[in-house]
Amino acid sequence: MNKDIVLNGVHIGEHGFDPDKVIDEIYERCVKPGLNFVTIRPGYMGRRIPIPQHYFVEWAKYMAENKIYFIFLYTIQHAPDGRESHFDKETVDKMREIAGEYYIGDMIGETGSSFACKFPGYYNRGEAGGTDTTQITEYPDMKAAHEGYVADVSKYIEIDKKLGVPEIVSVEATGLNKYNAEAGVTIPMLELMCGNPDVLVSSLRGVARAYDSKMWGTYVAHEWYGGMRHDDMLKRKRLELAYKYAYLAGTNALCLESGDELISAYGYNYKEDSELCREYRKVLCDMMDYINRDERPLGGPKVKVAFVSGRHDAYGGWGGSSIWNQFDRKEWGHSDAEHSWRILDEIGTKRTWNDIANFGDTDSSAYPAYGMYDIVPIEADVEHLSRYDYLIFLGWNSMMEEDMDKLTEYVNRGGHLLMSAAHLNTSTVRGGEFAPVSEEKIRKLFGCSFTGKIISSNAGIKFQYTSLDENVMYPGSRDLFCDPIYSAGYTNWAEFELSGGVETALLTDAFVPDPSLLPAVVENKVGSGVATLVTAVDYPGQAALLPLYRAIVREMTTASARTADIRVLGSDRLRWSVYEGDKVYLLNTDYDMPITVKLIKGEKEIMVTLNSLELKSVQI
Repeated sequence: MNKDIVLNGVHIGEHGFDPDKVIDEIYERCVKPGLNFVTIRPGYMGRRIPIPQHYFVEWAKYMAENKIYFIFLYTIQHAPDGRESHFDKETVDKMREIAGEYYIGDMIGETGSSFACKFPGYYNRGEAGGTDTTQITEYPDMKAAHEGYVADVSKYIEIDKKLGVPEIVSVEATGLNKYNAEAGVTIPMLELMCGNPDVLVSSLRGVARAYDSKMWGTYVAHEWYGGMRHDDMLKRKRLELAYKYAYLAGTNALCLESGDELISAYGYNYKEDSELCREYRKVLCDMMDYINRDERPLGGPKVKVAFVSGRHDAYGGWGGSSIWNQFDRKEWGHSDAEHSWRILDEIGTKRTWNDIANFGDTDSSAYPAYGMYDIVPIEADVEHLSRYDYLIFLGWNSMMEEDMDKLTEYVNRGGHLLMSAAHLNTSTVRGGEFAPVSEEKIRKLFGCSFTGKIISSNAGIKFQYTSLDENVMYPGSRDLFCDPIYSAGYTNWAEFELSGGVETALLTDAFVPDPSLLPAVVENKVGSGVATLVTAVDYPGQAALLPLYRAIVREMTTASARTADIRVLGSDRLRWSVYEGDKVYLLNTDYDMPITVKLIKGEKEIMVTLNSLELKSVQI
């Protein structure tokens, strides 16, 4: 078994930068404690002070001699006045020659925050001499905003390409890494803990896989984003969990932004010899010890369920509540499309005991197959999409005919697809009219045709007893004598006529079997797969539609787990993943209590107890 590469180290330049002391700092914070990764930020806090080129070469030589992998950060965004970058091509060539594989590349920072999530003046409003990287451009529609963002990021990337850096890296605080990759980023990284790591790490991993990145990483900015109360015990524990979760989820690089040497955010002032800074260093070094002892298999965690980030979707998961930096235009505020992503907050949590949609001989409803899910860009090709058993649409999507062809082929190959009618909309305009993709494409994929009629109704839903997906179990009766369920207010439904598809759930307000107002859920067999359409033209985040769509999502993720060769049962405080060779990683995220976990493979069962915050691997 080949061991996966995992780098672990620190960031130089968060609280100050003196070129003459960089090597000493690398020695004290990285070489001496036995770490193997450094990020160097010469443009400290936006100060555009030129650095003589010989320093870069000296640092590269020192790190290569000590087998330290390294990346530079903000060399372009905070370049000295009158220059495109902190270093020139000759210097880059020398560093590549001297350091070889240890020189990973150049990193652009937080473009998603600056170009898509932040108010103008966010970073330096009223601050003399500051540098505000927030960029505001008024766009006519989602497509123009998407293309404008990619064009802005591409300007930095073209500079790095001219310089000849080995790899172009990004550190992103949002879920917009897919657009950085589209612009030319080859190694995506993510800041923890700006948003929900379950969601953002899944998005990062999905993008890395879709673009065949050779590695991806997590930048642990815990001083700023692990919580505002530095001396709070749960924040201190959260740092350990951030490291362990990132490792379990497949990260190839861990970088601590700060905290091991100094903590000064939020009005606190902790020095290097403080108890808190010592704790940061202990977590950092303990993780390095674990990495050195462990042999994590290549390929990352197995994943069988993916959520699709649609065309032009701009939900970042962290930052302002408008998208593409359109803060002065109300229709660009977070609405039903963006709220749809909240469904992911429930993945990894068990259903309550009284939930009638919880089926099976054991309650594995907390997890998809193998414990992990990815978030993949719709732009991925069918080969990459076909690695997943289930594809589920959540946020904004402007459907293109070529996307329909790709999704039809995905289902034909045996995949299981879920989307709403809203995801069939071709419009790129916020609040625009429903303009579905061609009737031919819809009929081919879903076995139904849009009549042109939209009905607003607050009726409930009745499911048929069986699904075309034999692993899916919806809450339906055999005879349709039952109460309609999931009624939560008015939703806008598109009327579809069936032409091969089947009515899996009907919109009705009667207890007795009654002609449905219209099909609410349509399933269609395409090749060896199943395509499922919820016929609402509202996005799943719409309050009245959310209970229904959420239930279908949860059932599909559970269905994926029913057929997995390895199953894991336990508390919903558990996070887990499976690697090649049936190596299972288990993490107890409970701050206080141990949990017991059951692992099942065929007739074999293993019981494991995890202490609070414990990461453990099990071979089953």
